[in-house]
Amino acid sequence: MDERMKKSDGAREEMLKFKVQQAEDAKQRYLSMYNDAAKTGDGSSSKQWNTDTYKSGETTATTPRPAAVAVKVAGGSKAPPSASAARNAFKQADKANNPQNQGLSAPAAKPVQRSPTAIKDMLLQWAAKMTEGYPNVSVTNFSGSWANGLAFCALVHHFFPDAFDFNALDPANRKHNLGLAFKSAEELADISPLLEVDDMLMMKDKPDWKCVFCYVQALYRGLHQRTPP
Repeated sequence: MDERMKKSDGAREEMLKFKVQQAEDAKQRYLSMYNDAAKTGDGSSSKQWNTDTYKSGETTATTPRPAAVAVKVAGGSKAPPSASAARNAFKQADKANNPQNQGLSAPAAKPVQRSPTAIKDMLLQWAAKMTEGYPNVSVTNFSGSWANGLAFCALVHHFFPDAFDFNALDPANRKHNLGLAFKSAEELADISPLLEVDDMLMMKDKPDWKCVFCYVQALYRGLHQRTPP
């Protein structure tokens, strides 16, 4: 019985020493926090200390222990400055040393801006890919490639393969092909017919590329997010 009591007393003594050491460590962390924040010179009494970081023991401060907690200044003493004041001081120092980074914040990402040529190339590549494999269709420009209407039909047919029989279309029947493409795009995808069939026929084999480009843009906006069946 005496032996067990001695062991129990020894265990309690060890636990007491452990708790005393914990209290001393916590005390040192609080004092380190005070010294770190005091360097900013912000002594506003309305601010409170943010001690969460120091409670967790994550501070690396090695400042010698101060004699008192209050900061002695002319006219009296002031409450310790807040941890947020220390962070603000660090941001200002970082901004001064790294003006391009504007402090701790990463530089804002600039929106991607494409040149008109890049937009044309992207749109042409999209149209060529969507119409790849269709007979009598070869999209290489915004003019002659669209003259007989088959490229428009192929583009619509790619997303709506049940709308019409593409293989039954005649490359020589430009009026029918253009009318079919424009009507199908409007009915199936709500794409306004920015081109007129008669205007395309009047321009013969070399339609105005700007007119074709504008309509292909409308087709892209109305079709590119759709998933072909």
